[in-house]
Amino acid sequence: MKKCLALTLALVLALGCTACGGGEKKETKAETTAESAAESGETAAAESAAGNSEYKATDIEYHSVAEIQKRGELRIATEATFAPYAFKDADGNIVGLEPSLVKAIADEMGVECVIDDMAFDSVLPSVQAGLDDVAFAALTPDAERQKSFSFTISYLANGQMSLVRKDDVDKFKDESAMVAGVTMGAQKGSYQQKVADTLYPDCTGRYLETIPNVVMDLKAGNIDIAIMDYDNAYAYAKQNDDLETAFVVPMLEGDEAANCAASMKGNDDLTNYLNELIQKYIDDGSMQKWYEEAVALQLSLSENE
Repeated sequence: MKKCLALTLALVLALGCTACGGGEKKETKAETTAESAAESGETAAAESAAGNSEYKATDIEYHSVAEIQKRGELRIATEATFAPYAFKDADGNIVGLEPSLVKAIADEMGVECVIDDMAFDSVLPSVQAGLDDVAFAALTPDAERQKSFSFTISYLANGQMSLVRKDDVDKFKDESAMVAGVTMGAQKGSYQQKVADTLYPDCTGRYLETIPNVVMDLKAGNIDIAIMDYDNAYAYAKQNDDLETAFVVPMLEGDEAANCAASMKGNDDLTNYLNELIQKYIDDGSMQKWYEEAVALQLSLSENE
């Protein structure tokens, strides 16, 4: 459930762009500053993408449904190491629930879907800087994020879970085990990092860039427990005989379990459009189908390693 972010003043984005549905892979690089994007020459990459639009890439209107359809391209920011939501198959293609979802959305819009894969802590700044139209990265819309971004309804949410080495399951039966001397891990910049620091202040936090790195840290004994999305934890427990899920990790007060997409603050046009399609895919069973397909693919990849 990817995932609390403090916008950095300096941001370097290395965007690996892959068209959904096996399209031609494209590489782009841009350097931007989240705060000064609207008034700095560092947004050249975003501005050049505007083409013949009367709007700049940093304008909300540039990311409206009509403008996206005009330029024929829906750009998605994600971090593709977060199975089953977004990850890479054996051929390096970005797959998972979210790629299936955004491809369907792009098809409905009649445009090409381009996924920009980047570090998780660059996902929201990329949207704010106008480099991408919307972020699909299993984002939890906590109060802090809602100050700066507009969020869709949740497309799938199963809460949070902890993951431990199988030998430590009895030790971590519940939250009472989260005391001084325990080292906990989570993805850097994620909602789970915020949860860990808030709920378990006596523990020592060790936060890494990706969930796979957190899992490797756990297996290596560098951390005692990992806090992550429910689906992450259960998937890694199934894939690894030496790991097991422990206790359910609660949401922070006032927050609900949710995985949502984020666009520029005030972009109600795109947000409402996405909400209608997300609800449609939930109602007709497509969302559950994509989820189950992603889980099956993730497990098959681990079995072939």
